[in-house]
Amino acid sequence: MKPNESSRTALIPARQRAAHQLLDHGSILFDPFAIKILREDEKDVLQFANFHPMASIGRLLTAARSRIAEDALSEAVARGVRQIVILGAGLDAFALRSPYDALEIRIYEVDHPATQAWKRQCMAEAQLALPPWLIFVPVDFERDDLGEMLAGAGFQRNSPAFFTWLGVVPYLTREATGSTLDYMASIQSSEVVFDYMEPPQSFSEEMRELVTEQTEELEKMGERWVSSFEPAGIRSFLRAHGFREIEDVDFQEITSRFGRAVQGLSPGQAGLHVVHAKH
Repeated sequence: MKPNESSRTALIPARQRAAHQLLDHGSILFDPFAIKILREDEKDVLQFANFHPMASIGRLLTAARSRIAEDALSEAVARGVRQIVILGAGLDAFALRSPYDALEIRIYEVDHPATQAWKRQCMAEAQLALPPWLIFVPVDFERDDLGEMLAGAGFQRNSPAFFTWLGVVPYLTREATGSTLDYMASIQSSEVVFDYMEPPQSFSEEMRELVTEQTEELEKMGERWVSSFEPAGIRSFLRAHGFREIEDVDFQEITSRFGRAVQGLSPGQAGLHVVHAKH
């Protein structure tokens, strides 16, 4: 993304979350703030949702990966985790609907300064107050040290933490992904949920066409997908960076678990995965 400019790719999952509320009634992920924080007209959200015949798959994946992350987070909180870090938060509204307000939970949202300024503006326009447990951590990933910035915001490195890292890894080099995993693994009893893409040949022909179109659109915005992993490779990659317990949920499993909840789900094979890994 360009300096001093908010991430335009953050709009895509925000619109998909909003469309999931309108078209699927939030059946996978109920989020009453998804439409409010987006600050777009419902008809525009629906136009986006119906723009491409395969768009329903994106809606499914966006809702499902958040649901998988939040289910895993619920178990972590029950085990005593009190620090949550949302990397690349965009317009994610989990902090606004967190069910843990009775606990001493701290939610650290990490994103580019310009994207966070945009989010603050959206929240102000929607008259959404910042909850006391939410801490914004502006990080320029090209220049800043993630650990230093989190520590400066009050994050306790010697206490357990749960990281969500959704819609980010495909935009990072393997080196950047690995260094971030190294930092997470340096934290006691840490765990993370993130998503990744397989190489294009694992997609159906229809999905490959959509990926090609999206790649062209990303390039116009000055962004691009730069990494992919084979499922066997992601396991060895995670183990090499300190993670031992690994659950890899592939597209078939996502469709089996959640597909019925998405209106008009298009057929197609997507090489997309959601991983839950524990240190």
